[in-house]
Amino acid sequence: MASRSVRAICLLLLALMASSCSSGPCEDSKCHVPTPAPCGNDRDCGWHGFPAEPLAVPTLPRTGEIITLDGVAQYRAFALKTVSGRIYTFTCTAEGFEACQVTLEESPSFSRFVEQEGRTTRVHFRAPYDWGVQVFVTALPEGSTGTFQYSFSEREDDHGLDVAEATRLTPGAPPVQGLLQAGPDKDTFVFDATQGRIHEVRCAGAFPPGTPSTRLTGPDGRELDGNHTESASGLVPGRRFVARATGRHAFSLSSANPTATPYACSVEDLGLDDHGGSTDTATALPEGDSVPLEGTLELNSDLDLFSFLARAGHTYALRCDTPTFAPCRDARIYAPWDEIREQPTPVGVARDAWLQVPVAARGQRGAYALTLLDLGADQGTGAQDAVPLSGDVSLTGYLSHPGDEDFFRLDAVAGHVYRLEAEGAASVEALLLATPDASLTRNDITKVHHFLVDADAAVLLRVSGPRAQYRLDVRDVGRDDHAGTPSDATDPGGALSVTGVLNASTDVDWFALTLEARPHALSRTSVDTKFVLFEADGVTPVPWDTASGTWVPRAAGRHLLRADMFGRFQGPDAYRIELLPR
Repeated sequence: MASRSVRAICLLLLALMASSCSSGPCEDSKCHVPTPAPCGNDRDCGWHGFPAEPLAVPTLPRTGEIITLDGVAQYRAFALKTVSGRIYTFTCTAEGFEACQVTLEESPSFSRFVEQEGRTTRVHFRAPYDWGVQVFVTALPEGSTGTFQYSFSEREDDHGLDVAEATRLTPGAPPVQGLLQAGPDKDTFVFDATQGRIHEVRCAGAFPPGTPSTRLTGPDGRELDGNHTESASGLVPGRRFVARATGRHAFSLSSANPTATPYACSVEDLGLDDHGGSTDTATALPEGDSVPLEGTLELNSDLDLFSFLARAGHTYALRCDTPTFAPCRDARIYAPWDEIREQPTPVGVARDAWLQVPVAARGQRGAYALTLLDLGADQGTGAQDAVPLSGDVSLTGYLSHPGDEDFFRLDAVAGHVYRLEAEGAASVEALLLATPDASLTRNDITKVHHFLVDADAAVLLRVSGPRAQYRLDVRDVGRDDHAGTPSDATDPGGALSVTGVLNASTDVDWFALTLEARPHALSRTSVDTKFVLFEADGVTPVPWDTASGTWVPRAAGRHLLRADMFGRFQGPDAYRIELLPR
């Protein structure tokens, strides 16, 4: 009987303790709250069935106890009075056991953060609604009992959660200080932005990597997505954007870091975009030999577009004056039709046309400086306006548009050999001005060409190829070694061997030989030079006997030997030939 009485008295005392407000005043003198959800309507719940202790802010540290009923360790329940959206901290410090296990009622809308420091457990949370939150405390290890200290407080939030409670930022004003609290916290700022102007809002602080999360909304409350905004400069949380509408914009940053982070937020109006990015808004450039193009790429996706009137027959090039800035180095002249498209400079046109120079950020912001150069009129469009050359020449030219050809005129001296080369992708051809259909270099298959003329003549040099810069070199390399006509044939003075060099694809060497009326075999050192033996008139060929491999003169006396090219010309060909009597 005595043991039952003691147990009844203990249960009565426990009930009185659970239904009271512990030590300290009760909010509005009302302590009653519904039974905690884990017990439901189970009357045999024992300690679990007692009402939760209501707590209001601030609740200074109090002492509570975890006990056992029927050999089972119980938990303590607390009903926390909250205001939706505010941040609270429930603190439990274990005294009679190792640690507190603090559990908030489950809710998908809860944002919470648990901080453990020795025997103290702090649960920070943002209240999802106004009618309160239930907290349950159990002892660890499981089954432990003993006393603990608990308290309930509200954390100060220096900046509001939403637009209604946001802190205002003013463009150009000093930064506003803030503290992103440990655990779940969100700070919101608002500022005014004008359509078409570039703004940057940034919050500098020693945030842990990957934090905080940021969100930017426009006047309509919709979030501005990545297509319209980009990261702020300096690797700090923030956004840079072109305002698509005039009005109030909101910027928020949030995190659940284990430590608080101080920061400073500011907003800057960077002004209007200095140059448009479309054909309608492009900056028109004046005409001139040297026109500067200067600007700033304010956004990673910024595009500055310039346009200029290109004159027919003129060639234009770009010079980058800020070579360390990639968008400057990559700038090109562009024509908005299929004929040219985007090409490396220089570029020219066959007719007057508006061309464009796009300077694209492609992920890099910064200032740039370019110069548009008018390289002048085309280097001759035909025989009528060919550019005259004199002496040895080395010059730079440009094939500036599809089908472009540059023409030069050289007064060639009879019997002189000229070396001709067009460096780059271009090719060059030498033509007699009097008969431009007859090419002097038509059989040359190497990059370096050679040509000569038998009489003083005007030679037309035609350069053609893809749109590109080229370098033209013309050199007089000296006189030809042997005459190119029968009347001026070289006489070796009775010898039957001769040497020479075919200097060009059209080069012909003539020799006068005195032969007996007997077969003569041929000995030669070149396979590219072909030889033909004629009678004294220089027209009638001496018969060739294929069986014996000999020339068979019809009569003794003067004969003419002609040496010229056999097939394609691969460059000057030195030869030696000897006629061997049989």
